[in-house]
Amino acid sequence: MSASFDFSELTRLAVDLGDAPAEVSTNVRKAVQVTSHKIKDQWRKEAKRSGLAGYASSITYDTKETRGGVEGEIGPELSRNQGSFGFVEEGGEKVQSSPQHAARNAVRSQQDDFVKGIEKAARDIL
Repeated sequence: MSASFDFSELTRLAVDLGDAPAEVSTNVRKAVQVTSHKIKDQWRKEAKRSGLAGYASSITYDTKETRGGVEGEIGPELSRNQGSFGFVEEGGEKVQSSPQHAARNAVRSQQDDFVKGIEKAARDIL
């Protein structure tokens, strides 16, 4: 039996770098890494309050560079202890418990700093 989770309600942080010079890549990567790390830390901290300590420790992040820019992926590793409990923690249509929205809250709290980091990355190359 396989499980499927829909986290589409989470706010996505995205920046279109389209025609940005190649030099901006290093600083953008730093901004994405710092923001991803802060989101992971806050998400873990808030998730611990739910009583699912294993779920909180399953939350990780990874960043990578692609042709389209820099990507950050943050969330529970489903194969880790209680990692699959994200559907309970974040809620959804079919979940009967009260969601905590730790992920959503962490993303929202970092949006302004992320934008500042991207703006700084652009300024640094000028």
